Amino acid sequence: DSMPFLHYHNPDATFTTRGCIRSCPFCAVPKIEGQFHELQDFEAKPIVCDNNLLACSHAHFNKVIDKLKPLKGIDFNQGLDCRLLDTYHVERFKELDLSVIRFAWDFVEEEFALFRAIEKVLSAGFKAKKIRVYVLIGFNDTPNDALYRCKKLITYGILPNVMRYQPLNSLTKNSYVSENWTAQLLADFSRYWNRLNWLGHIPWEVYKSKQLELK
Repeated sequence: DSMPFLHYHNPDATFTTRGCIRSCPFCAVPKIEGQFHELQDFEAKPIVCDNNLLACSHAHFNKVIDKLKPLKGIDFNQGLDCRLLDTYHVERFKELDLSVIRFAWDFVEEEFALFRAIEKVLSAGFKAKKIRVYVLIGFNDTPNDALYRCKKLITYGILPNVMRYQPLNSLTKNSYVSENWTAQLLADFSRYWNRLNWLGHIPWEVYKSKQLELK
């Protein structure tokens, strides 16, 4: 039953499934929500918080789309699994008033799957300005590959949404710093790439050097 969880969420939020078929080492969902399962009774709300909606059956997916069609500004807030997106999903998404389409790019190695999904939604008529991509940093990566991911997205006109890794046992937000990063670089990188609407006229390399001078 999803209802106890919803007391802690935006009143415009809903869940249609719980759990996830993936076991990503940085993610708490399997521990918190258990095995992936479809909810038979869910409210139609514009912010859909499913952790992996596309892992559901076609029957459930169709039910979700049909219930959401009357609503405005739909946001699959936790992102869509680019590895599972197919043409059938995209065609049904065209029936919705989507405010944004979200994916995730956690590791450089996922590049092919991500951009295959992006090309599908672009080919279906969705605009790049409606696409957002969560970019995980500070977990088994380097500043260089994080930078590559962000810059590659910008070439498509897509804004990255940088997400700093937080260990599951951490008691203080942003206290963890992996061996490839520094605390300052993690903070500066997140601040810059999440504020491109204001900072995009300044190249990252210039912004980073200025931040170092101020420290």
